[in-house]
Amino acid sequence: MAIDVSTQAAVSTGTLAVVSLCIIPFLYRNAYVLRNRKSYKLVDSVYRDEDGVATKESQKRYSVRIQKYLLVLSCVAGTALALSDAIQITVKRNATEAVYLWLHVATWMLLTIQSIYTFLEPRCTHVFSSAARLAPLLSLVGMSVAGVVTSKRGELSAQLSYGQIGAAVLAIIVSINIPRRPDVYNDKEELIDQMRTVSIYSRYSFGWANRLLWKAAREGRLEETDLPKMDARRRATILEEGFYKVKNLKDSSLLIHLAKAHAPTFILQTLMTLVASIVTFSPQFFLYKILKVMEARNAGVDVGYAAWLWVAALGLNKLLDAVLLAFLYWLSFMGLNIPIRSQLSAVIFRKTLLKKDVKGSQKVEEGEQGENLSSLLEEDEGDDDDDLKNLKQGKINLLAIDATRIADLAAYSNVFAESFFGIVIGFSGLVVIIGWKSLLAGLAVVLFIIPINIMVSKRYAEAQDKLMKIRDQKMAAVSEALQGIRQIKFSALEKQWEERIFEVRREELKTLRSAFINDTLLIACWIANPVLLSVAALSVYSYINGSLLPSTAFTALAIFNELEFVLSVVPEVTTELLDAVVSSKRIQDYLHSAEKVPYTKFADEIAIRDACIAWAADGNEDAKDRFVLREVNIDFPKHELSLVSGKTGSGKSLLLAALLGEADLLKGHVELPEPPNWKLRFDSKATPANWVLPNAIAYVAQIPWMENASIRDNVLFGLPYDDVRYKKTIHACALEQDFSMLTDGEFTEIGANGINLSGGQRWRVSFARALYSRAGILILDDIFSAVDAHVGRHIFEEGLCGDLAKGRTRILVTHHMKLCLPKAKYTVILDEGLVAHAGLVEALKTAGKLTDILDSDESTDVEEGLLVDVIKPDAKRNRRQSEHRGQVAEETAKPPPRQFVQTEERERGSVKRAIYWSYMKASGGFSYWALIAMAFGLQECIVVGRTWFVKMWTSYYETGQNFMPSLTQFTIQQVHKAGHGIHVAMEEKSIGYWIGMYTVISLMICIVGSSRYYLVFYASLRASNTLFQDLTKTVLRAPLRWLDTVPMGRVLNRFSKDFETIDSRIANDVSSMVYNSLALVGVVAAGFFLTVYMVPLAATMLAISAIYASYYLSGAREVKRLESNSRSPIFEFFGSTLTGVATIRAFGKTEEYIEQMYQKIDHYSACTFYVWLFNHWVSYRLTLLGTFFILIVGIVVVGMPNTNASLAGFALSFAMGFSMNVIWFIRRYANVELDMNSMERIVEYTQIEIERQDGVVPPAHWPSQGRVEVTDLVVSYAPDLPPVLKGISFTVEPRQRLGVVGRTGAGKSSLTLALFQFIHASEGKILIDGLDTSKITLHDLRSRMAIIPQDPVLFSGTVRSNLDAFGEHTNEKLQEALERVHLIPSGSNSVASPSATESGTATSQPAKNSNPFSSLNSPISEGGLNLSQGQRQLLCLARAIVSRPKILVLDEATSAVDMHTEELIRESMNEEFKDCTTVVIAHRLATVVGYDRIMVLGEGKVVEFGTPWELLQKEDGAFSAMVRESGEEQGLRRMAREAARVLVEV
Repeated sequence: MAIDVSTQAAVSTGTLAVVSLCIIPFLYRNAYVLRNRKSYKLVDSVYRDEDGVATKESQKRYSVRIQKYLLVLSCVAGTALALSDAIQITVKRNATEAVYLWLHVATWMLLTIQSIYTFLEPRCTHVFSSAARLAPLLSLVGMSVAGVVTSKRGELSAQLSYGQIGAAVLAIIVSINIPRRPDVYNDKEELIDQMRTVSIYSRYSFGWANRLLWKAAREGRLEETDLPKMDARRRATILEEGFYKVKNLKDSSLLIHLAKAHAPTFILQTLMTLVASIVTFSPQFFLYKILKVMEARNAGVDVGYAAWLWVAALGLNKLLDAVLLAFLYWLSFMGLNIPIRSQLSAVIFRKTLLKKDVKGSQKVEEGEQGENLSSLLEEDEGDDDDDLKNLKQGKINLLAIDATRIADLAAYSNVFAESFFGIVIGFSGLVVIIGWKSLLAGLAVVLFIIPINIMVSKRYAEAQDKLMKIRDQKMAAVSEALQGIRQIKFSALEKQWEERIFEVRREELKTLRSAFINDTLLIACWIANPVLLSVAALSVYSYINGSLLPSTAFTALAIFNELEFVLSVVPEVTTELLDAVVSSKRIQDYLHSAEKVPYTKFADEIAIRDACIAWAADGNEDAKDRFVLREVNIDFPKHELSLVSGKTGSGKSLLLAALLGEADLLKGHVELPEPPNWKLRFDSKATPANWVLPNAIAYVAQIPWMENASIRDNVLFGLPYDDVRYKKTIHACALEQDFSMLTDGEFTEIGANGINLSGGQRWRVSFARALYSRAGILILDDIFSAVDAHVGRHIFEEGLCGDLAKGRTRILVTHHMKLCLPKAKYTVILDEGLVAHAGLVEALKTAGKLTDILDSDESTDVEEGLLVDVIKPDAKRNRRQSEHRGQVAEETAKPPPRQFVQTEERERGSVKRAIYWSYMKASGGFSYWALIAMAFGLQECIVVGRTWFVKMWTSYYETGQNFMPSLTQFTIQQVHKAGHGIHVAMEEKSIGYWIGMYTVISLMICIVGSSRYYLVFYASLRASNTLFQDLTKTVLRAPLRWLDTVPMGRVLNRFSKDFETIDSRIANDVSSMVYNSLALVGVVAAGFFLTVYMVPLAATMLAISAIYASYYLSGAREVKRLESNSRSPIFEFFGSTLTGVATIRAFGKTEEYIEQMYQKIDHYSACTFYVWLFNHWVSYRLTLLGTFFILIVGIVVVGMPNTNASLAGFALSFAMGFSMNVIWFIRRYANVELDMNSMERIVEYTQIEIERQDGVVPPAHWPSQGRVEVTDLVVSYAPDLPPVLKGISFTVEPRQRLGVVGRTGAGKSSLTLALFQFIHASEGKILIDGLDTSKITLHDLRSRMAIIPQDPVLFSGTVRSNLDAFGEHTNEKLQEALERVHLIPSGSNSVASPSATESGTATSQPAKNSNPFSSLNSPISEGGLNLSQGQRQLLCLARAIVSRPKILVLDEATSAVDMHTEELIRESMNEEFKDCTTVVIAHRLATVVGYDRIMVLGEGKVVEFGTPWELLQKEDGAFSAMVRESGEEQGLRRMAREAARVLVEV
């Protein structure tokens, strides 16, 4: 049909107007570029932007010259063709009729000018935007020209018009294939993601994923280095800044705050959802038109090409739908999911470094059960939230679970808008098709279900809220078990801790079951809503109209199906919304928690004035419930050594925390010099001349904190390497000998928290870090407690008072007053939270009080002036060796240092069948999954049957045999196959039959559909429970070396994120995969009913889909594994930072650690980014295939003359679901494969080698005597490692006390591990009371001995639960044990009053502090961090007294206790353990010199063995040398002589 001239002119005018408005202002704004093209070219010679900088190579690869030429040529050609057409029409006809052609010429000329500008533009991004502007304008011109092709202007004119269309198409293709910029790289020369680099076509077809997918398919492997880095808009630094730009965080919910921060993206997402909803429901309109045309055609009406046009429109609509949905979902994940997750992770981490470092409650509980995990299960309100918030794992869960949930909600938030728009559009269409009365009847049924939906949603939300709290408790229990795993294994408490973890797990599964039941009910409501809506609506429509035509029935069903799909994700997203609300509250509470508020006043001196100081707390705890340092007045002199001493638990570490700003200042003020701004330190440019910054602070904590890095990196701590200073530091800290013994020396990798170093080594490395630092103020907490006496003297002389420390202000907490006082300037003595003395050392001497202080120190220590220093010669020799090694380093290549922490492994290729079978077996076995498959198969059969039933119902009216006497009579077509055709027999049925059958079938869909999900959820629970038990049992029984070399973050990653997948995702994805596969079978079956030739077509489509899917899976599997592995470093780094937050802040490294964390977050984001990129890559291509399939089905339907409307409706209604079912099947299959990555990781850890569980069960009374006999013992840590004990033999008689001494690396700790069978003998044996320990069950062996380690291990709970975890002893016995270790006064349950303070130096009337041990119900926080190191050691000693083992091993068990208390404890131990065989590993010779036997170890051999006095008689003996080197020879000999005399008397 020809278009009249006026219409053509109007269209051409409109086109010219739009093109003019778009091009002329643009050219006007950018005209200056053409005038200054050369200067722009010079400036833009190397491309750079916020994402990165191009390299010479990438700049060379970037070339758009060909595209520019083609663009100009196509526009010039279009102009020439338009001009020719206009001229020839003007000449041949009336010029008035050719006006619109001249308008085309003007339009083409503007486009040509724009293309010329594009050609001349030197800036690549401007070329891209100019070409991008051309593409839609060219499309508009092409459509305008196409609109007038039908005009009868002659063959030449038509050909010229077709030429213009071709020129426009070519120009469009060229313009959308111009890349935006060259590849850019960051400062590490790593490629930046190419989304903002590639052309428009590649961006919106996800073509930049091709390179990685081809590589993954070709090589079967992708590495971390293969993945480009995130662009600036998705980097954690930028995202965090965007979060804080939105004001009023405290006044609004976190979800609203995030909505404001990402408002433009959310708005665009909503607008795109509206457009996509319209496009999504348009196929139903086209289906209605096609069926109407076919009904008319079957009735004999000539419909011409109408059906073909509607089929073409349907195909174009599906194509547009594919593009829109691809962009919409990509926007959701690229613009919301990944940025919000990264943003929240970044904000949480920064908050962690700003938050108060709360160690736990100081409150003494009277008469109540202490707060522990068991009580947390019973109470979900009040203080429990605060307790969980301060647990390390509770904080990690904010990143691991809560941030991800909120990000997932953001990605799917448009579902609610999509549902709203879908309902409005769908209901509008239903009103047109079936009328408002029928729709109203259907809505009445839906309104009946809404209250049920609301009630179930509320119950689900409550279950999820409780579930998140219990998951925190579970992970807290698992985390605490892993942190204390050495103590658990030494004490053979694996079963008890198993039960403790399982107790929380059972509560979690119980709550999870409740959530699943409510989720099933939500799904039932989702299924019932559209099904019952269709039943009611179609039934009422049939009753009112007396007929049901195919066009009405199948279009209505198509709308119902679309509504079902639109609403299908609403329950899932509703549950995600409820989950996210819970998670947002948890994160918001954390972000609102108290921060570390600077309270120090800047001054030249370091002083505390009239201060009351308490440990940091979140809430406003009453001062009477907290340990408080009261009325503190101290002035520390600058550039001098100051000492802080006092009894265990007197508040020494709290005083240091106050100086660091880590405590709560209740009163008074603290003065410190103003520290340098971290931005102005320029540590990387530090030189020896400007190294020390007088006001900077370095800190050594009471529990040394270290990074998982080499020893050198821990010492440097981010500073540049200065060879002279570094070597001086190593010498001053006596680390040279340690380096010579370690295989990789200073490059030896340290495990988490220095797990593979001895206690003394950890302290010395920490002190080396402080000494090497640029700090002018060193705050040191008890650095001598774990080192030998001669090493302590060396550290004091060479380190604390050596060249590196001169001129620096040093504040040291110590019990070694005799060692330190001679060179100290100032001293502070604390007693029970009060300052007993604070003043200059000279003042003490003058007042005659120095002797009293020294008398309260250890009874024998270093005599003044006596030092036999053998370290210096060794150190000089080692230093010479070190220098020599440095000289030859360039000549001799060193082998790379060994990895202590092994790289996390990941599988290759597709998931192994054994993994699927493991899950199937854990979830119920093959028979149970066969039942699930049958349920899903039955559901699909019913769905297909219902549609076929509608086809039978409606096909009657096409026969024209309407023989109904009334509206209550209908017919059914009963189809049966006979010979070569299908014959139809007619039987009359009542309307009740039709409606009844349709209702029954629909109700079956509801019942079966809901039941299948319950079966799936039940399988999920079974699998989760079984796998969790297997993993817990395996990890608790893993060898100690495996636990030491595997970072805790990896194990926790499996217990948290991987088990969340097992709990909630795998079963659902498996069931959805089965559902979509069966739905796909239904589509093929529907095509078969249309014609058998559809089967090959469907098979071809599926084959092509499979090829795309194979590429997708090859890449997605690898990236998903990389993503799983990239989570662990985040958790490990976060956990390490939580442990060392005080050290990090003291060193001023906060921003550096934030930057490191952001890099890890960005890497994790990149992995997730590419997971979703690959997902959308395959979805886009499969949607295009589905569009083609629908188009072919439509052509077949229209092209087959004998196809009736009912059969066409049946086939088309299923065909429209082809692409969606293929996409969702492949997506679900991929999800299952990716989910199975979690299964792989869990199965990997359940299959590790565990400690032997068999052995001989010894007699119940064993060991009755406690005789230990070691014969020719040879042990090593691994078969491929050299032995650490080399044929040692010794015997400890019953009730003897054996002291084991030796230098670092002598084998003392290895002997301990061998006694407890943690390392096994390759030769020799250990006999205890005549039984070979290698033959005894490990549980019996370890449970009948006891060990008190140097690093005390306590668990969250109460004093009672730490002394007697299983309620086996009376309160009186527990109280007596506390008295024996002097944690409470003897013979009283009250706290002893503090000793009187000295007048003039301290205030005298303050209230007393509560003794945390006065009540057995007093809380102990995670790791016992609310106690001092000395208090923790004493509580562990009390635990050993309670258990009264026959054999006791002590490893420097009182190293952090003050000397006076240690003297008293030594006497108590002699009394308490007089019937016990005691093996004591000691650094202080005074601890063991009075024992029955001394064993000196050296290089894994027994150097000497005998009584102390006997060994001292050997002047050239090793023990005599150690006594001489200690500097306390006279005192030690006196103690040995007295012990020998007592032994003789006995």
